[in-house]
Amino acid sequence: MISHLMSNSAFSSVINQTNNKNTSQINNAKEESINQKPQTEKSAKASSDSRLDEIKAAIQGGTYKLDLRGSAEKLAQELLR
Repeated sequence: MISHLMSNSAFSSVINQTNNKNTSQINNAKEESINQKPQTEKSAKASSDSRLDEIKAAIQGGTYKLDLRGSAEKLAQELLR
């Protein structure tokens, strides 16, 4: 039955166009996600490093403050999981 449909030139051309369109959309989506991934990892690492540097400087300067209540609540939530 499929071979009979594919022998119809109008049907087969529509199927081929659809397949080509879907393939190009998939390829473009893959390329975008591959290209975006390193940028987001780099920006996340940079913000993490800058935050870490801020904390280090605050500890060395004696101005770092620990939120005991917030830390205790987060720890309790993690232990309840």
